[in-house]
Amino acid sequence: MVEPFSQLKNFLTREKIKGCFADTTVIFSATYPLDPINEQCELAVGLFSDFGIPLFSNVNVRAEFLENHRRALVPECLADFLEDMGADLDGPLLEKLKSNRTSFRKKIEEGKSAKMDVNQIRMFRQLLRDYECPGGNGWEIFCEVYLHGRLVPVWEDAQRELNLNFISLRSHEENPFLNDAPEWERATDIMGRYGIASADAMILNMFLCSKIPVLLSADNEMAACAAKESRGK
Repeated sequence: MVEPFSQLKNFLTREKIKGCFADTTVIFSATYPLDPINEQCELAVGLFSDFGIPLFSNVNVRAEFLENHRRALVPECLADFLEDMGADLDGPLLEKLKSNRTSFRKKIEEGKSAKMDVNQIRMFRQLLRDYECPGGNGWEIFCEVYLHGRLVPVWEDAQRELNLNFISLRSHEENPFLNDAPEWERATDIMGRYGIASADAMILNMFLCSKIPVLLSADNEMAACAAKESRGK
């Protein structure tokens, strides 16, 4: 059964559930104000908190979450790098950094997501690697000084702010939230039958192997797959 966010309060009142598995779309959107569905996801997560219902995630959710925040932080950090180092730069690197700053500021002013495409990140990585700084190449210095300190805390902050619990596979036999250990073969089967991404298949597989009765997702495709796969669960 799939319930829309608009019916979430009624659902939680009616079903009296004791836990919910949250996928990456919800966790990232609730922690990134510029995401198009930030408000809806914040409200949804807030309802679970109001009802005292804990949220759960796994290593795949964490990996996708951190990747999304990396893509959101890099353009912001590059703009700060330009502010500090612009006087010492020239050529293609300077022009690309200026272009990024203009684009980043425009998106912020318009309230749009500023996540950078992975190919653009690779471009800046190569340009900065060719720029020598005291202590290493430009990319290494950029990451150490500008990116590292902002990226590292985001997962722990999300766990604290969203009342998010982590399900580990290190000792699944003793894990009270799992019925079975998730197996790669089942995730592959889900990928083949529905054509979804491997990370989504592994997240769905973890949910199906758990004792947690509800999956919270802002991805319609994920919700449809979960509803079909969990029949009889």
